[in-house]
Amino acid sequence: MAHEEAAKQFSFRLPVGLIERVERCKKDLQGQGLEATRAGVVRLLLKYALDATHCKLKLLLGRKAPKRRASQKKE
Repeated sequence: MAHEEAAKQFSFRLPVGLIERVERCKKDLQGQGLEATRAGVVRLLLKYALDATHCKLKLLLGRKAPKRRASQKKE
């Protein structure tokens, strides 16, 4: 899972359950013949999520976005 762009390193603390899901995904991809690392899987999933949702709250949460209070609305 090569990446072509220049990269910047980040460190994150993630819940154990989320890491376990990433590990299962990595094993599934490796089982299909793809050379996958944990970091590569996280990059792949992050890119997919960003492309699929465009960071729209409604799509990220899988439900309607909460209504804005009057003080939060754009003028």
